[in-house]
Amino acid sequence: MHELSLCRSIADLVVDAATRAEAESVTRITLEIGLGAPVEIEAIRFCMPLCLEDTVAAGAELVIERPLLEIRCGACGTTHAATTARAPCPSCGALAGTILSGRQMRVVSIEAR
Repeated sequence: MHELSLCRSIADLVVDAATRAEAESVTRITLEIGLGAPVEIEAIRFCMPLCLEDTVAAGAELVIERPLLEIRCGACGTTHAATTARAPCPSCGALAGTILSGRQMRVVSIEAR
């Protein structure tokens, strides 16, 4: 389960940022995980609190944003948003395309006090 190691890395990043900012506690962590990212969101939701236990971020609210895929059609060049990589182009109906975004995984913000 690579989600556990991903959560450990996120927890390390959050705790390090909070320590550098001399924060007493982290109240909210916002992640952006695109719909095309190769992770199980429920596993992230399960593992994150475990990785944050006994840290300055224990109990922090976890917000996960799920941006759509942005795809450029291989047939007509139209760029469109989709929930899956195999979504048909709304302009021509073709299924082949290049994913431009929507696979990203990043920490968007850390709120602390």
